[in-house]
Amino acid sequence: MATQQQFIDFLSEIEPSPTTKSVCSSAHSNLREKLEKHETYKDIHVNTYLSGSYARNTALRPRQTNGTVRRPDVDIIVVTNHRHYNLPSDVIGTLRRAVKSLGYTEVEANRRSICVSLGSVEMDVVPVIASPWDQGGWLIADKSEEQWLVTNPMGHNQWASAVNKKANGDFVPLVKLVKWWRRENLPHLKRPKGFILETLVAKHMDYKGTSYEELFAKFLEAIRDEYRWTAQTGQVPYLEDPSVSGNNVFSRVKSEEFKRFYDLAEAHAALVRRAQRETDADKALVLWQRIFGDRFRKPAQKASMLRPAVAASAGTGLVFPAIAVVPPNKPAGFA
Repeated sequence: MATQQQFIDFLSEIEPSPTTKSVCSSAHSNLREKLEKHETYKDIHVNTYLSGSYARNTALRPRQTNGTVRRPDVDIIVVTNHRHYNLPSDVIGTLRRAVKSLGYTEVEANRRSICVSLGSVEMDVVPVIASPWDQGGWLIADKSEEQWLVTNPMGHNQWASAVNKKANGDFVPLVKLVKWWRRENLPHLKRPKGFILETLVAKHMDYKGTSYEELFAKFLEAIRDEYRWTAQTGQVPYLEDPSVSGNNVFSRVKSEEFKRFYDLAEAHAALVRRAQRETDADKALVLWQRIFGDRFRKPAQKASMLRPAVAASAGTGLVFPAIAVVPPNKPAGFA
């Protein structure tokens, strides 16, 4: 079996570095400030805020592909005063032109956002409008279908914070473990990932657990037991978006994608229990590295580095508290 300290060390290892967080923070802050003051777009701009994994503190260190570190992704929501009768393609095009006029050279229009690429970070900038039909609701532009779709990214941020509080701070660490496990073992699978995994963890985690090893083991077993019939019959689950009633977060997941994800969870549910039963530390480590990769290490290998790593990581973040608070026995960087 592994120790809690091994998991704490591992979580510190897969956390985005202070440098990565600083680069992302600077990039998105600069873009948001420039949009707010843009000569013409300031008349469209209402507000901006951070969204996605960095806002919810579930981001991982950037992945490496063939030895090259990929740029981290940061999501920015731009609240605009466009109206629902404006064409989504026009709304996205207007935002793209405004950003390009600010001096950003690599700006690509996607289906529901623009992607701004810098040397060290990519930013997905998403325009939204207030819903004229649902007080407090929001719509996102889809230029491929020229439709406005219901969304609630701020609700996702608030939901994740509430779930983490309910889980005594263990929701975010478990999400990171699951995301890394999925990345390590299914690197080329498009979905499920990201927010879908967060909703799965929120539904199936043990809210009374405290051991990261056991929380991860029980999560895989819950996936195995809950979705066996769904996977065997070539279907995908229905899991409601926690902030948009009636939306299924699995709506764009293909049945073959879910089957691959399920098969991995089923196989590794047994592998985790085997690793837990292994009394030889070296043999147990081999099993855990089959699950999480070689960044999962013996405590002795990182023990001397733990305090400096925690101290460095605790000082930065993209939620921007004045002072980051690290609860006792929690990995650095967790809210």
